[in-house]
Amino acid sequence: MFKVILFIASIFVIATVSVFADTQSERFAKEMAKYKQTNVFENCVQHNRIKRTNVLDDNHILFEMRNNKYFLNTLDHKCSRLGFERSIAYTVRTSKLCSYDIVSVFDPIGMGPGCFLGKFEVLEKLPRGRD
Repeated sequence: MFKVILFIASIFVIATVSVFADTQSERFAKEMAKYKQTNVFENCVQHNRIKRTNVLDDNHILFEMRNNKYFLNTLDHKCSRLGFERSIAYTVRTSKLCSYDIVSVFDPIGMGPGCFLGKFEVLEKLPRGRD
């Protein structure tokens, strides 16, 4: 009986993880369809110019700046639970948020794992008709 329950539970976990992965990849594709990647990178952004962040998945954070600039940060490594919680927290020691800084996954319980940012890729927003 225990083996049957364990088997059913493992099937549920596998199905849940699969659906979650699809949701993240769909969210990433849908959001990135609004932008053109430029292959131009910056190491830092002014933290007081950040208007909003949009966590796309476990590897990507979109930064919308106050001056209508957009940056895609691709983290150095997958950041566990980031795409699920979709919320980050960070501490800035200077006036900039940089590729060597760490963001933490923010969840209802508190701070989750810390993850290193990557470089910030400059994005060009496409005309609205492409949404």
